[in-house]
Amino acid sequence: MSYREQILKLKQNILDEEYYETCTRKFKTAQVLIIDDLYKGKLTESDINVIFEILNYRYMKNLPIIISSEFTVEKLLYFDESIGSRILEMCKNFIVEIRGKENNYRLR
Repeated sequence: MSYREQILKLKQNILDEEYYETCTRKFKTAQVLIIDDLYKGKLTESDINVIFEILNYRYMKNLPIIISSEFTVEKLLYFDESIGSRILEMCKNFIVEIRGKENNYRLR
């Protein structure tokens, strides 16, 4: 799931219940959900509501997630504690944080 692309599509079509439900169901029920660039761009309340719906479903069903983000766990908790704490609990000992520009291959 490309976060920016998919969150934009979902928000644009939130009033189309059939489309919205079909798309969110795909993310909710995927065998493994990979979210690339979580919270990339300007974060809004509707972004948080949509991603909470998806992540909370997966949390309640104990379904695996893999998330990439430019933000630390502490920052994810700051943005929204309920989402950040679910991510933290689901990922537990499998969190890898790479800090510093020297670790970004695009900046080499």
